Amino acid sequence: MYKSILLAADGSENSIRAAEETLNFINEETEVTILNVIDPTDSKNDVLHSGPSESIMHKRKEKLSKIINLYETNNISYTIQYEHGVPNETVVAFANKGHYQLVVLGNRGLNSLQEMVMGSVSHKVAKRSEIPVMIVK
Repeated sequence: MYKSILLAADGSENSIRAAEETLNFINEETEVTILNVIDPTDSKNDVLHSGPSESIMHKRKEKLSKIINLYETNNISYTIQYEHGVPNETVVAFANKGHYQLVVLGNRGLNSLQEMVMGSVSHKVAKRSEIPVMIVK
């Protein structure tokens, strides 16, 4: 069993599936850090269109609510970290500076051409992380 896992999550169906997959190899002693990376463009839009910062944080937490409910229902210990930056770079930096045993993230499902041209967050994290990475489809 893993004792410390970093779950990179944006609230999408793919990240919810990744959170569900973690239940297969963790227990009540595992500490999961849910990392939500806020892209600088999204952050600027939030400030311009969402009003007070409490409202912005509420919306961010709401996006992760299915994952939070999943972990609470299964008595999994978790913390939520919000970081600003480019998603792949931020996840890698956060994973490499922490004391995690595994990074778990969902696969966005780009087609071959999109992935070849743009790359994917999951591919870049897997390539640059110093710890094992699990990509959930």
